[in-house]
Amino acid sequence: MSAWSARALGSRMAVAGSVAVVFLVGSAPGAVAGTGGTVESSVPFTVAGPVGIAAVIVGVGGLAVGLLRRRKASKAPVVPVVVAPLKVPAPRRSQADNPA
Repeated sequence: MSAWSARALGSRMAVAGSVAVVFLVGSAPGAVAGTGGTVESSVPFTVAGPVGIAAVIVGVGGLAVGLLRRRKASKAPVVPVVVAPLKVPAPRRSQADNPA
């Protein structure tokens, strides 16, 4: 049996999945938030608005730069490709056809 057989791959996937499930279930009690009291923020505004706007600006800028680069690449002169005929070797004769 090789290391890349279907059975070996299936068992490796089962072990990896089991480990992931154990970590998920084991970390669940620590992820439960406390319900007592409220949390006051020391920041008077949220950061999500400015960060989201900056991400959109960077994304649109990247899209524009990519489109300009593609446009320049499509205007580049096309170099013709020379295709030479394929040379096929003669078929080999068998030993039975070779008079010695």
